[in-house]
Amino acid sequence: MLEKILVCLDGSNAAEQILPYLVTEARRLRSRVVLLRVISLPETMVAVNIPGSPGIPVRTEGTIQRAITEEAEANDYLKRTAESLQKDGVDVDYAVVTGTAGESIISYAQNNSCTVIAIATHGHGGFRRFALGSTADYVVHHSQIPVLTIRAST
Repeated sequence: MLEKILVCLDGSNAAEQILPYLVTEARRLRSRVVLLRVISLPETMVAVNIPGSPGIPVRTEGTIQRAITEEAEANDYLKRTAESLQKDGVDVDYAVVTGTAGESIISYAQNNSCTVIAIATHGHGGFRRFALGSTADYVVHHSQIPVLTIRAST
């Protein structure tokens, strides 16, 4: 049984194409749904006085401010999406985490007892990584939890 479905959203139309399927299955299986958005904090390299050193990664006030704004926007987006799913009868919660997308998705799923990860793929032809998208490809190949991929239409 799919007790807790982790749904990965990045705000794109492609990612949201998983939602209609999710509503049907979550209601049918009486599953709890968690919407997840991962934001990454960019780092700026600061030069150091060491020959051959590429610099030291730091977060400047500007990058921190952008991250705060992005996190607030992500929370608003997930809140609106969760409210829409609740109107459709889905038991839903949401979370925003900071980090590298693939690693953060897997970590969140493991740490929060998710029974499946649902993620939309790009739906393009060609090489596997580009067909899935680098995040979906990473999750499919590194997760110990089952992964449900839905091909987004182009």
